[in-house]
Parts: sequence; structure tokens; C-alpha cells
Amino acid sequence: MPPQAQRRRQAGNDSQDEEDPRRRQPRRQQDSDEEEDDEQDDNGDVDMAGAGDEAQMVKKLVRYTLACEYARIPIRRDGIREKVLGSNARSFKRVFDGAQLQLRQVFGMEMSELPVKEKRTLKEKQKASATQRRAAAQGTTSSKTYILVSILPSAYNSPAIKAPSRVPSSTEEAEYIGFYTFVIALICLNGGELSKIKLEDYLDRMNAKKNLPFDTTDNVLAKLVKQGYLDRVVEKTDGDDDTINWHVGTRGKVEVPPETIAAFIKQVWQRDIPQDLNRRINKSLGLQGASELPEDEAVGDDDEEAES
Repeated sequence: MPPQAQRRRQAGNDSQDEEDPRRRQPRRQQDSDEEEDDEQDDNGDVDMAGAGDEAQMVKKLVRYTLACEYARIPIRRDGIREKVLGSNARSFKRVFDGAQLQLRQVFGMEMSELPVKEKRTLKEKQKASATQRRAAAQGTTSSKTYILVSILPSAYNSPAIKAPSRVPSSTEEAEYIGFYTFVIALICLNGGELSKIKLEDYLDRMNAKKNLPFDTTDNVLAKLVKQGYLDRVVEKTDGDDDTINWHVGTRGKVEVPPETIAAFIKQVWQRDIPQDLNRRINKSLGLQGASELPEDEAVGDDDEEAES
């Protein structure tokens, strides 16, 4: 090859090599911009909507949360972006905080994040990625789902004020709440896990088939699983029958905390309360610190004085 042609070819290659980094740079810049957008999306530092649009989105989010809670559907972050924010996803934090303020001031409620659903079966644990397992161990995982909880002062936290919903009827709603509170209490008092056979035995003893007039027991349990009050865990075995255990679901943990279960147990006892009932409840539910029930050794004496 002539020297001039060879030099021209080398010069062309050198020019191409110099252009390649410039062509690749916009792509790297684009990736960086996308990562920055994601970070801003999570933090909500950048607002694409005006003040008027943001106020409307706050109202829309409040309506969305109330509709979800009415149907006992978790409020999902993806749902908020799709049904409320639309193209203004970067305004999430400001809209979320504004809706929280309205819910607290007007309705006496707030959005509370649900805990992450536990990996209970061996298959689920093996399926979880190393990152998920590490985040779960460090307690840094987020479910990105919420439900509405009451923040009314204890003085207003009474059945007369917080009456059951009248849809479908107040009686049916009260029966439903009483049933899932009873089942959750049974699970918690049995160490957080209850076998299918044992639960069926408890339900037979309370004659649940007749005392649940609005639906069958199996249908009610399936509904509680769907709404997040209960978890039904099926473990495959080498035998013919699978092992089925019941656990408290994510919504159940938030709506029926140990303190509520303790009050429920004492309400069931009412009379002839053992002097060490609080100690038993504390031990069974693992209550400690501020949530721990005080010793009530004088309960028996008070009952005797009242009867005399």
C-alpha cells in the first residue's frame, strides 16, 4: 500500500476513535439523567406541577385513600402514581404530605405503611434475592403500601364514636370485625402460627358455622386472606396432604396490634378474672415497656367487695 494511502487510513481511524467517546458520552449522560430523575422521583424534590394542580392532586389522593380503605384495599404507591399523579410523578412527596395533613386535620386518620410481607415457606425464602434478604435483615425494606389508621385521642376512641360502618349493615360489619379480631387473637396467643386443624377446632367450639350468618366460614377466611388480615401458608410435603398454617397478615398486624388483643381478652373474661391475667397476657403477646400491662393483683379483692 502506498505510504500516503496508509497515512490517510490511519488518520481516518484516529479521527473515528476521537469521535466514539463523544458519541458515547450522550448515552452516559442520558443514563445519569435517568438515575437522577429516579432519585428525584423518590425524594420528591422536583415539582413539575403548579400550586393549583398540586392542590387538586392532594384532594384527589385523599379521595383515593378513602375509597381504598372503604374497600379494604391497600393504598399502593404505584396506584397513587397511576390514578393521582399521572405525569407529575416527581411531586409525590409534596402531594403525599399534603394529603396526610388533610387526613389528619379533617378525618382524624393518617396513612400508615404496612410491614413487608414475610417470606414464610422455604420456596419463598429461596426465591428472595440476596439484596432483598440483606435489606430485610437490616430492616430497610419498604412495602410501599399503606392503609388508613385512626389517630383520634383515646378519649374519643370509643364504640359510640367509632361505630361500625353501616354498609352493608352496622350489625354485619361488627360481626366481621369481631370474627377477624378473634381469629387474630387466637393466632397470636399460639405463638404467631396456628395449624388448619387447630383453627377449625376453635371455630367448631364457637359454632362459627351458625354464628356467621352473612357467609360461610371458608368464604370469610378467604376474604380475610385477600384483604390482608390473615396469611394462609401451604407447605408441600412428601405425603398426600399438604401442611396448612395460619399467620397474621400485614393489615392484621396494623389494625389489630397486641394492645388491642389484650383489651379484647380482658373484655371476654369480664368476671372471675384471674389475678395474674395481665402477666399471662404480657407473656403470651410479648408485651414490653410502655405497652406492657400492669399487674392487677387487687382485681379479685375488688370483685369480692363489689359482690358483697
